[in-house]
Amino acid sequence: MRQVLALVGWLVVLAGSATVTRAHAATAEDDALTQIEADIRLFSLEGRPAPPLQAGVAIGPRVPSMKELDGKVVLLFFWAHWCVDCKAESSTIAALMDKYRAQGLALVAPTQRYGYVSEGRPAPPDKELRYIVQVRDGSYAFMRKESVPVTDANYKQYGVASIPMHVLIDRTGIIRLYQPGRITAEELDQAIRKLL
Repeated sequence: MRQVLALVGWLVVLAGSATVTRAHAATAEDDALTQIEADIRLFSLEGRPAPPLQAGVAIGPRVPSMKELDGKVVLLFFWAHWCVDCKAESSTIAALMDKYRAQGLALVAPTQRYGYVSEGRPAPPDKELRYIVQVRDGSYAFMRKESVPVTDANYKQYGVASIPMHVLIDRTGIIRLYQPGRITAEELDQAIRKLL
Protein backbone atom coordinates (compact mmCIF):
# COMPACT_ATOMS: atom_id res chain seq x y z
CA MET A 1 0.00 0.00 0.00
CA ARG A 2 2.87 2.36 0.88
CA GLN A 3 4.29 1.82 -2.61
CA VAL A 4 0.97 2.63 -4.28
CA LEU A 5 0.70 5.84 -2.25
CA ALA A 6 4.27 6.78 -3.22
CA LEU A 7 3.42 6.29 -6.89
CA VAL A 8 0.25 8.38 -6.55
CA GLY A 9 2.28 11.07 -4.79
CA TRP A 10 4.74 11.24 -7.67
CA LEU A 11 1.90 11.50 -10.16
CA VAL A 12 0.55 14.49 -8.23
CA VAL A 13 4.02 16.07 -8.33
CA LEU A 14 4.12 15.51 -12.08
CA ALA A 15 0.73 17.13 -12.50
CA GLY A 16 2.35 20.20 -11.00
CA SER A 17 0.90 22.54 -8.46
CA ALA A 18 3.86 24.87 -7.98
CA THR A 19 5.36 27.42 -10.30
CA VAL A 20 9.03 26.78 -10.97
CA THR A 21 11.49 27.97 -13.54
CA ARG A 22 11.54 26.12 -16.81
CA ALA A 23 15.04 24.66 -16.23
CA HIS A 24 14.18 23.54 -12.70
CA ALA A 25 10.88 22.08 -13.90
CA ALA A 26 12.69 19.91 -16.46
CA THR A 27 15.08 18.65 -13.77
CA ALA A 28 12.27 18.02 -11.28
CA GLU A 29 10.24 16.26 -13.96
CA ASP A 30 13.22 14.07 -14.91
CA ASP A 31 13.79 13.21 -11.24
CA ALA A 32 10.11 12.39 -10.78
CA LEU A 33 10.06 10.21 -13.89
CA THR A 34 13.16 8.38 -12.68
CA GLN A 35 11.47 7.75 -9.34
CA ILE A 36 8.27 6.55 -11.01
CA GLU A 37 10.25 4.16 -13.22
CA ALA A 38 11.96 2.79 -10.10
CA ASP A 39 8.59 2.42 -8.34
CA ILE A 40 7.14 0.54 -11.31
CA ARG A 41 10.12 -1.85 -11.26
CA LEU A 42 9.51 -2.31 -7.55
CA PHE A 43 6.09 -3.75 -8.35
CA SER A 44 7.36 -6.02 -11.08
CA LEU A 45 10.76 -7.56 -10.23
CA GLU A 46 9.71 -10.30 -7.81
CA GLY A 47 9.07 -13.47 -9.79
CA ARG A 48 11.03 -12.21 -12.79
CA PRO A 49 14.45 -13.26 -14.08
CA ALA A 50 17.28 -11.30 -12.49
CA PRO A 51 18.89 -8.78 -14.84
CA PRO A 52 22.57 -9.39 -15.52
CA LEU A 53 24.98 -7.54 -13.26
CA GLN A 54 27.20 -4.89 -14.77
CA ALA A 55 30.82 -4.89 -13.62
CA GLY A 56 31.64 -1.21 -13.90
CA VAL A 57 34.69 -0.87 -11.71
CA ALA A 58 34.85 -3.86 -9.39
CA ILE A 59 36.32 -3.78 -5.92
CA GLY A 60 37.44 -7.22 -4.86
CA PRO A 61 36.86 -10.28 -7.05
CA ARG A 62 35.53 -10.01 -10.59
CA VAL A 63 31.75 -9.65 -10.86
CA PRO A 64 30.33 -13.11 -11.68
CA SER A 65 28.03 -13.54 -14.64
CA MET A 66 24.50 -14.76 -14.01
CA LYS A 67 25.54 -18.05 -15.64
CA GLU A 68 28.33 -18.44 -13.06
CA LEU A 69 25.77 -17.84 -10.30
CA ASP A 70 23.39 -20.43 -11.73
CA GLY A 71 22.60 -23.07 -9.11
CA LYS A 72 23.34 -20.71 -6.22
CA VAL A 73 21.09 -18.56 -4.10
CA VAL A 74 22.34 -15.00 -4.54
CA LEU A 75 21.91 -12.08 -2.19
CA LEU A 76 22.41 -8.69 -3.81
CA PHE A 77 23.08 -6.16 -1.06
CA PHE A 78 22.89 -2.64 -2.50
CA TRP A 79 24.68 -0.21 -0.18
CA ALA A 80 26.37 3.20 -0.09
CA HIS A 81 29.40 4.59 1.70
CA TRP A 82 27.25 7.18 3.49
CA CYS A 83 24.36 4.84 4.45
CA VAL A 84 24.00 4.42 8.21
CA ASP A 85 21.27 1.77 7.84
CA CYS A 86 23.53 -0.24 5.49
CA LYS A 87 26.32 -0.20 8.07
CA ALA A 88 23.85 -1.23 10.77
CA GLU A 89 23.01 -4.35 8.72
CA SER A 90 26.64 -5.30 8.17
CA SER A 91 26.82 -7.79 11.04
CA THR A 92 23.54 -9.42 9.94
CA ILE A 93 24.73 -9.92 6.36
CA ALA A 94 28.11 -11.22 7.59
CA ALA A 95 26.48 -13.72 9.97
CA LEU A 96 24.09 -15.01 7.29
CA MET A 97 26.96 -15.44 4.82
CA ASP A 98 28.93 -17.40 7.42
CA LYS A 99 25.87 -19.52 8.17
CA TYR A 100 24.78 -20.31 4.59
CA ARG A 101 27.78 -19.92 2.26
CA ALA A 102 28.55 -23.67 2.40
CA GLN A 103 24.94 -24.39 1.39
CA GLY A 104 25.22 -22.31 -1.78
CA LEU A 105 24.56 -18.70 -0.73
CA ALA A 106 26.55 -16.14 -2.73
CA LEU A 107 26.81 -12.40 -2.15
CA VAL A 108 27.32 -9.56 -4.59
CA ALA A 109 27.29 -6.07 -3.07
CA PRO A 110 26.69 -3.39 -5.71
CA THR A 111 27.30 0.25 -4.88
CA GLN A 112 27.80 3.43 -6.86
CA ARG A 113 29.58 6.76 -6.73
CA TYR A 114 27.70 9.79 -5.43
CA GLY A 115 30.30 12.49 -6.13
CA TYR A 116 31.41 13.03 -2.54
CA VAL A 117 33.25 11.51 0.39
CA SER A 118 32.97 11.93 4.17
CA GLU A 119 31.07 14.93 5.47
CA GLY A 120 29.68 15.56 2.00
CA ARG A 121 32.95 16.90 0.60
CA PRO A 122 32.89 16.82 -3.21
CA ALA A 123 35.33 14.31 -4.68
CA PRO A 124 36.45 13.23 -8.14
CA PRO A 125 35.66 9.61 -9.09
CA ASP A 126 39.11 8.20 -8.27
CA LYS A 127 39.16 9.76 -4.80
CA GLU A 128 35.62 8.59 -4.09
CA LEU A 129 36.53 5.07 -5.20
CA ARG A 130 39.42 5.02 -2.71
CA TYR A 131 36.98 6.23 -0.04
CA ILE A 132 34.50 3.46 -0.93
CA VAL A 133 37.31 0.92 -0.43
CA GLN A 134 38.10 2.48 2.99
CA VAL A 135 34.45 2.30 4.06
CA ARG A 136 34.12 -1.27 2.80
CA ASP A 137 37.25 -2.33 4.69
CA GLY A 138 36.21 -0.51 7.87
CA SER A 139 32.47 -1.17 8.05
CA TYR A 140 32.04 -4.25 5.85
CA ALA A 141 35.17 -6.33 6.45
CA PHE A 142 33.30 -9.49 5.38
CA MET A 143 32.94 -7.99 1.87
CA ARG A 144 36.71 -7.91 1.22
CA LYS A 145 36.40 -11.29 -0.51
CA GLU A 146 33.09 -10.47 -2.19
CA SER A 147 32.46 -8.83 -5.52
CA VAL A 148 31.56 -5.15 -5.19
CA PRO A 149 30.65 -3.65 -8.57
CA VAL A 150 30.74 0.15 -8.52
CA THR A 151 28.35 1.46 -11.16
CA ASP A 152 24.97 3.13 -11.29
CA ALA A 153 23.92 0.69 -14.05
CA ASN A 154 22.99 -2.00 -11.50
CA TYR A 155 20.92 0.50 -9.51
CA LYS A 156 19.01 1.39 -12.67
CA GLN A 157 18.53 -2.22 -13.83
CA TYR A 158 17.19 -3.25 -10.44
CA GLY A 159 15.11 -0.10 -9.91
CA VAL A 160 16.93 0.79 -6.69
CA ALA A 161 15.42 4.00 -5.32
CA SER A 162 16.39 3.54 -1.66
CA ILE A 163 19.10 1.74 0.23
CA PRO A 164 19.84 -0.59 1.73
CA MET A 165 18.21 -2.80 -0.87
CA HIS A 166 18.08 -6.58 -0.62
CA VAL A 167 17.45 -8.71 -3.68
CA LEU A 168 17.36 -12.47 -3.24
CA ILE A 169 17.69 -14.59 -6.37
CA ASP A 170 16.86 -18.30 -6.38
CA ARG A 171 18.97 -21.10 -7.88
CA THR A 172 17.27 -20.71 -11.26
CA GLY A 173 17.89 -16.94 -11.52
CA ILE A 174 14.43 -15.74 -10.47
CA ILE A 175 14.07 -12.83 -8.04
CA ARG A 176 12.22 -14.06 -4.94
CA LEU A 177 12.75 -11.13 -2.57
CA TYR A 178 12.92 -7.45 -3.47
CA GLN A 179 13.16 -5.52 -0.20
CA PRO A 180 14.05 -1.83 -0.04
CA GLY A 181 15.10 -0.42 3.32
CA ARG A 182 15.97 -2.25 6.49
CA ILE A 183 15.15 -5.91 6.95
CA THR A 184 15.42 -7.87 10.18
CA ALA A 185 17.90 -10.69 10.55
CA GLU A 186 14.99 -13.09 11.09
CA GLU A 187 13.15 -12.01 7.93
CA LEU A 188 16.25 -12.28 5.76
CA ASP A 189 17.28 -15.59 7.34
CA GLN A 190 13.82 -17.04 6.69
CA ALA A 191 13.82 -15.84 3.06
CA ILE A 192 17.24 -17.39 2.45
CA ARG A 193 16.31 -20.71 4.12
CA LYS A 194 13.28 -21.08 1.84
CA LEU A 195 15.56 -21.01 -1.20
CA LEU A 196 18.42 -23.23 -0.05
